Amino acid sequence: MSAAAADTDARSATDGIVAMRARGDDWTGRMSRQLLDEAAGSTPVVLITADLHGAWLNSAALRRHGLPVTGDGHLVEDACFALLRQLDSGSDAELDGRVVDAGTAAARRGVVGVVDFEMRWGVSDWARREASGFRSLRVETAIYPHELERAITLGLRSGDPIGSAGRITVGPLKVITDGSLGTATAWCCEPYPDGGHGRALWPAAELEALLRRASTAGLDLAVHAIGDRANTEVLDAFERTGTTGRIEHAQLLADADLERFARLGVTASVQPAHLLDDRENAGRLWAGREHRAYRFASLHRAGGRLVLGSDAPVAPLDPWLAVQAAVLRGRPGEPPWSPEERLPVELALAASMRGPLRPGPGDPADLVLLDADPLVIEPDALAGITVAATLVGGVPTHLAR
Repeated sequence: MSAAAADTDARSATDGIVAMRARGDDWTGRMSRQLLDEAAGSTPVVLITADLHGAWLNSAALRRHGLPVTGDGHLVEDACFALLRQLDSGSDAELDGRVVDAGTAAARRGVVGVVDFEMRWGVSDWARREASGFRSLRVETAIYPHELERAITLGLRSGDPIGSAGRITVGPLKVITDGSLGTATAWCCEPYPDGGHGRALWPAAELEALLRRASTAGLDLAVHAIGDRANTEVLDAFERTGTTGRIEHAQLLADADLERFARLGVTASVQPAHLLDDRENAGRLWAGREHRAYRFASLHRAGGRLVLGSDAPVAPLDPWLAVQAAVLRGRPGEPPWSPEERLPVELALAASMRGPLRPGPGDPADLVLLDADPLVIEPDALAGITVAATLVGGVPTHLAR
């Protein structure tokens, strides 16, 4: 428990402990329900992994959440996501207060818009927040498969406004097709060191039917795929259905799939800050193929469209950290991981923006004023750049004091 506590952000209450951002690969030995029982006794303990794809629970926590007290207490993917929804069951006022704080913090870093992939019915949440005066960011709120028919019945299409201010819109359908690297559940062509190829969460026929249904209804598509097998299967699904959209993460890619992104019009939505934490894990779990991870430059050379993001809260909501990670392929002072995959600063910036690098007449006045020119300063200084002001639609959302 001491190692886990040192490696997590813990929230303690009189009746239990919830620890976020646990990284099991950093611990000595394997975490288990039995170890947590020995350490915490009757106090419920939940350790949630940094990638939000897994959690460890002790016996008391399993009982509290109505789960069988068996096995090692390790939940992954759907079971973990269901647990996260339980833990995220605060009042609307509490959640909205956190969103306001997060929006203010994002504006301080020059963020003008986000795609909300929370596993909730965000349409109602954001309508309420917009009515209460939330104006810090433009927001696209995603729809998940279990809410797809609800969205279709309501006639919702991607881009439809929510509220009257014009900053909140319906986002894409989000589909999660495999696991993650950290939990060794990303679906891969080759086995992991301990066996298994990861997990496929959608059979091909069901995925294709889902993509067709959502696309026909006017919803954009955002499909999570991390392992190389998952990425190939998702590209296959796009090709067979004649649909297109984004692959979220695209972390491990086969050589043959690089040109398919451009040919099929599929965007690679990548999160460079993940490579800072995944480097050791990839060398261990994807040994001999880690050079095929985070192939930003290769995708660009093949004509693919790159979009850089954060995957917050898995990584910080900080575009400057993401840009620096894409440019350096590591932390300042570290040797770059696969240096041939580094991006030029201008390309990394352009991939972090919806509009042009230099706005022109008639463009939305979503503007960021900086204390330095990111095209000129040393790449090591990118993550520390100061945002002097952020404007959304010409209205300041952040002014440095």
